[in-house]
Amino acid sequence: MDPVHAPLAAEDAPRYPAPVSARRALAIVELLEVPPGGSVLDLGAGPAGLLLDVVALCACHGVGLVGSETLAAGARAVAEREGLGERIEFRATSALAFAPPRRLDAVLGLGGLGRPAESLEDAAGRCLGWLRTGGVFVYGEAFLRRAPVPAYRALLGAAGEGLRMPGVSARAIVAAGFELMLTAVLSESEWDAHESAAYRASLRRAALDPDDAAAAARRERAERWYQGYWRHGRDTLGYALHAFRKPRLALHVV
Repeated sequence: MDPVHAPLAAEDAPRYPAPVSARRALAIVELLEVPPGGSVLDLGAGPAGLLLDVVALCACHGVGLVGSETLAAGARAVAEREGLGERIEFRATSALAFAPPRRLDAVLGLGGLGRPAESLEDAAGRCLGWLRTGGVFVYGEAFLRRAPVPAYRALLGAAGEGLRMPGVSARAIVAAGFELMLTAVLSESEWDAHESAAYRASLRRAALDPDDAAAAARRERAERWYQGYWRHGRDTLGYALHAFRKPRLALHVV
């Protein structure tokens, strides 16, 4: 899921679980080069838009991992609506508890990989073992352009503790044995569109039951976050995509 937003139901959330535009999503699909009948795993499928695009355009099969059965049910409904229910499944489980039945052609990790109890290098190493030789791993995460001011650090809360400076994550994934193919920093317009979509989705969700205390808290959180983004976040945060390939021979990082 998006590392800096509260989870939204699949029908409420933006199509992609990160500040990725439709044009950028298509470029990711083309980069994966998944063969017809191949297999793709999304480690943090969220609203599942990118995984759905891959499965539809590549005529392959997909598995999406989500954080709860509620999110899984919502994602399944979206897949059925797009005519992909038979070629895609969603599981409410973590990557630590998942074991693919066969080698994968691609792994998506746009919501990040690491957990507090596990290093990014270890998590990437697990993905390396899942992939076939030549398989592609796409990793994306928010990063710090500069140190956040105290007010914005407080707004980020726990989500801000895992944010790294540029390049740190890519080096850790290469150290796990991957070969770096490319890096792309998303544009401010992509991030702006994502923040605006998430903000509107949160307000729509809160409007369903305006008298509920939880809805009021969601609305207040959305307002604070959106104003904080325009005041501080736009200049503080960036979002980078890294594409890696599983090499034929093991790489030795010096």
